Amino acid sequence: MIAPQITTFSNIRVGVRARWDLNPGSPANHTRATIGLRLRRPAVQNPSAGVLRSRRPGVQIPTADSYYVSWVDKRSGFLEYVESKRYDPTTAKTMVRYLDRYVKAPIECPMDVIRLFNGLSVGQAHHLNRALRAFFNFLEILGFDKDWLDSLRKAIPKDQIGIDIKVPEEQSIREDLSRISKIALKYQALWHLCLDSGLRLIEAIHLIRGFKSENLQQVNGFCRYKVGEFRGSKQAYFGYFTEHTLRLIQSVNSEKFDRPDASHYYCKYGFTSPKYLRKFAFDKMIELDISESVADFIEGRVPTRIGAKHYMALARQADRKYGRYAEYIKQLREKAGLLPA
Repeated sequence: MIAPQITTFSNIRVGVRARWDLNPGSPANHTRATIGLRLRRPAVQNPSAGVLRSRRPGVQIPTADSYYVSWVDKRSGFLEYVESKRYDPTTAKTMVRYLDRYVKAPIECPMDVIRLFNGLSVGQAHHLNRALRAFFNFLEILGFDKDWLDSLRKAIPKDQIGIDIKVPEEQSIREDLSRISKIALKYQALWHLCLDSGLRLIEAIHLIRGFKSENLQQVNGFCRYKVGEFRGSKQAYFGYFTEHTLRLIQSVNSEKFDRPDASHYYCKYGFTSPKYLRKFAFDKMIELDISESVADFIEGRVPTRIGAKHYMALARQADRKYGRYAEYIKQLREKAGLLPA
């Protein structure tokens, strides 16, 4: 008796069985061989395994190099995902733009992710980092293999972290003030608001675009506006600014502008970036004997969870002490010729 021999191909299993009769008989009984063809049932893809791209013959369990994902195929679903997560519209738009620009080929392995970052600037790498992480989180929700996605996440370069200690000099701010009236009115209002309040650029833009008089209070000769911006660890309760800035804000006729446009505009015309206006304001408040905790509160830099009692105490102190900084800014404008001395 000859043992059966089995040869395995990709999807076809061929079995060869042969038997030799030892007893004499008709020629037909001397040799009899049968060949059976059995189609193999295709492997059922595990919904958590991602997209199965290829199979090596004889391998039944998918491996990490069997998966790939195409950004183009998942783009529409990702748009729904970022909308459901309530990302800031500008942030969502930036993420999609970076994925459209850089993720053109399917991603199969960590090296594909590493190559995406070749030649990018620090800023570009930062935005692509955030976009890819959000995309991989979306894929994990869809049921893609977590181990495979984790291997891709590990390939994303870490952001370059450093402390920017640059603080603009007063002379630089005065020079900007002397020519600020020559630029577009909406960018005048935004720049003055960032200088007065120390708010983040995106918060200042939201304040101007959604300005409502019922949120405004006059306090000790300056303005306090209810902002109510709570984004993760970034908390901004109020925006403090001067009467001069209020008039500019009220003159802006609901013109649309966003953070990238504003940043580009100030860079193009050589004005101090709102990022550094925020640093300048904080540094000057400390110099004017406004405590660090109160300066943090004014600029919207407070703990994620703040007790009601502590919040009210900080608000009262901010109302009392912001006037020192408002008076200082008024004097700067007088020196620059924006206000009568």
